[in-house]
Amino acid sequence: MRTLDQLISEATALPDADKAILIDKLIESMAAQVDQSILLEGIQKAQERIAEIEQGTVQTIPGDIALAQIRQQLGR
Repeated sequence: MRTLDQLISEATALPDADKAILIDKLIESMAAQVDQSILLEGIQKAQERIAEIEQGTVQTIPGDIALAQIRQQLGR
């Protein structure tokens, strides 16, 4: 079985379209545990972000760099 770090590494290496599909599937798997209005809001935000990436209005950064920045901000 893969570790969480391995899964994250593999997921962050995926093309953006595949990441979006993965996000949708993960959210679906948690749907029973999440308030539906929050779920829909999250899906809408993800779709907006995907559109921004596809239109070139924002730039992506590699997942490992993003995670390092978050860890630094959290003091980890």
